[in-house]
Amino acid sequence: MKKITLSLAIVMIILVLSACGAKKYEPQAINEATDKCAVCNMQVKDDQFATQAVLKDGKSLKFDDIGCYNEWKSKNGTEQVGATFVRDYHSKEWIELEKAYYVYDKSFKSPMAYGIYSFKDKATAEKFIAENGKGKLMTGSELGSHTWERNSDKMKHMKDSHKPGDEGKQDMKDMKDMKDGHGGSEAKKEEPKVAH
Repeated sequence: MKKITLSLAIVMIILVLSACGAKKYEPQAINEATDKCAVCNMQVKDDQFATQAVLKDGKSLKFDDIGCYNEWKSKNGTEQVGATFVRDYHSKEWIELEKAYYVYDKSFKSPMAYGIYSFKDKATAEKFIAENGKGKLMTGSELGSHTWERNSDKMKHMKDSHKPGDEGKQDMKDMKDMKDGHGGSEAKKEEPKVAH
């Protein structure tokens, strides 16, 4: 009986010590004045589209759109990534990418026109789809097989915004509004309802 108790105590000590040694990765706060997307170099807003990869060395890479993170991941892999975080569309609470649920629709606006919104749970994501009458539900693991296409109409507005003179002013406003998460003159027509 003493041997069993001693063995059990040793196992418990090993488990406690191994749990203490496990590294815990936490997202860092967004600083809009200094944070730039690691892929497109756009300002990272402190909003529901911000995505963050915390590397094993403690460095945090921030992205203005989950699509930019996917682009970085496809070029760099995930070996150096300790954890990746996205934000809940409604609360802006940080969630581990693998634990979140996602809704995609080509017409949804996001900073780089990938049209993917993240939610903390499946019920909230399904409610969002029902209220807006559109959207494809995905889990974190299903993001890997997503096509990652940008909305070409929204991207055209962003490219056209570089025209000199008056003809590019509305496009610049549309690009800024899209980046700010408010939608441009055309995007406002397609904006989904926000459920609380």
